[in-house]
Amino acid sequence: MSLSEYYESDLETVLDIVQSFYEFQNNKEQQEWERTRFVSFMTIKPHDSKKRLKKPSDLIKFKWELEQANTDKLELKEKIKTGQQKGFELYTRLKKLGLV
Repeated sequence: MSLSEYYESDLETVLDIVQSFYEFQNNKEQQEWERTRFVSFMTIKPHDSKKRLKKPSDLIKFKWELEQANTDKLELKEKIKTGQQKGFELYTRLKKLGLV
Protein backbone atom coordinates (compact mmCIF):
# COMPACT_ATOMS: atom_id res chain seq x y z
CA MET A 1 0.00 0.00 0.00
CA SER A 2 1.48 3.31 -1.01
CA LEU A 3 1.45 6.34 1.23
CA SER A 4 -1.17 8.08 -0.92
CA GLU A 5 -3.43 5.02 -0.77
CA TYR A 6 -2.98 4.94 2.99
CA TYR A 7 -4.11 8.56 3.39
CA GLU A 8 -7.06 8.02 1.05
CA SER A 9 -8.33 4.89 2.80
CA ASP A 10 -10.74 4.85 5.70
CA LEU A 11 -9.96 3.63 9.21
CA GLU A 12 -11.68 0.28 8.76
CA THR A 13 -9.47 -0.60 5.80
CA VAL A 14 -6.31 0.31 7.68
CA LEU A 15 -7.39 -1.73 10.71
CA ASP A 16 -8.15 -4.71 8.46
CA ILE A 17 -4.67 -4.48 6.97
CA VAL A 18 -3.06 -4.28 10.41
CA GLN A 19 -5.15 -7.25 11.60
CA SER A 20 -4.10 -9.27 8.55
CA PHE A 21 -0.46 -8.45 9.23
CA TYR A 22 -0.71 -9.64 12.84
CA GLU A 23 -2.44 -12.85 11.73
CA PHE A 24 0.32 -13.43 9.18
CA GLN A 25 3.02 -12.89 11.82
CA ASN A 26 1.21 -15.17 14.26
CA ASN A 27 0.90 -17.95 11.65
CA LYS A 28 4.57 -17.58 10.78
CA GLU A 29 5.56 -17.89 14.44
CA GLN A 30 3.32 -20.94 14.91
CA GLN A 31 4.94 -22.63 11.91
CA GLU A 32 8.39 -21.96 13.37
CA TRP A 33 7.39 -23.48 16.71
CA GLU A 34 5.85 -26.51 15.04
CA ARG A 35 8.98 -27.01 12.96
CA THR A 36 11.10 -26.80 16.11
CA ARG A 37 8.85 -29.32 17.85
CA PHE A 38 9.15 -31.68 14.89
CA VAL A 39 12.95 -31.49 14.89
CA SER A 40 12.95 -32.09 18.65
CA PHE A 41 10.61 -35.05 18.22
CA MET A 42 12.82 -36.59 15.54
CA THR A 43 15.87 -36.08 17.75
CA ILE A 44 14.30 -37.65 20.84
CA LYS A 45 12.35 -40.45 19.11
CA PRO A 46 15.27 -42.93 18.77
CA HIS A 47 15.93 -42.60 22.51
CA ASP A 48 12.32 -43.21 23.55
CA SER A 49 12.73 -46.80 24.76
CA LYS A 50 9.17 -47.05 26.12
CA LYS A 51 7.63 -45.86 22.81
CA ARG A 52 5.62 -43.14 24.54
CA LEU A 53 6.12 -40.57 21.79
CA LYS A 54 4.00 -41.47 18.78
CA LYS A 55 3.63 -38.02 17.23
CA PRO A 56 5.18 -34.57 17.73
CA SER A 57 2.17 -33.30 19.67
CA ASP A 58 2.89 -35.99 22.31
CA LEU A 59 6.06 -34.06 23.09
CA ILE A 60 4.34 -30.74 23.81
CA LYS A 61 0.95 -29.20 23.07
CA PHE A 62 0.83 -25.56 22.12
CA LYS A 63 -1.71 -23.04 23.37
CA TRP A 64 -3.31 -22.60 19.94
CA GLU A 65 -3.76 -26.37 19.59
CA LEU A 66 -5.53 -26.57 22.95
CA GLU A 67 -7.75 -23.62 22.00
CA GLN A 68 -8.58 -25.26 18.66
CA ALA A 69 -9.42 -28.54 20.43
CA ASN A 70 -11.79 -26.70 22.78
CA THR A 71 -13.41 -24.91 19.84
CA ASP A 72 -13.83 -28.21 18.00
CA LYS A 73 -15.44 -29.80 21.07
CA LEU A 74 -17.91 -26.93 21.40
CA GLU A 75 -18.79 -27.09 17.69
CA LEU A 76 -19.31 -30.85 17.91
CA LYS A 77 -21.57 -30.48 20.96
CA GLU A 78 -23.61 -27.85 19.11
CA LYS A 79 -23.95 -30.12 16.06
CA ILE A 80 -25.05 -33.01 18.27
CA LYS A 81 -27.60 -30.81 20.02
CA THR A 82 -28.95 -29.55 16.68
CA GLY A 83 -29.12 -33.10 15.33
CA GLN A 84 -30.99 -34.29 18.40
CA GLN A 85 -33.48 -31.43 18.07
CA LYS A 86 -34.07 -32.19 14.40
CA GLY A 87 -34.45 -35.88 15.17
CA PHE A 88 -36.97 -35.15 17.91
CA GLU A 89 -38.94 -32.83 15.60
CA LEU A 90 -39.02 -35.50 12.91
CA TYR A 91 -40.12 -38.12 15.42
CA THR A 92 -42.99 -35.93 16.69
CA ARG A 93 -44.16 -35.25 13.11
CA LEU A 94 -44.08 -38.95 12.26
CA LYS A 95 -45.89 -39.75 15.49
CA LYS A 96 -48.63 -37.23 14.65
CA LEU A 97 -49.03 -38.91 11.25
CA GLY A 98 -49.26 -42.28 12.95
CA LEU A 99 -46.18 -43.66 11.23
CA VAL A 100 -44.37 -44.40 14.48
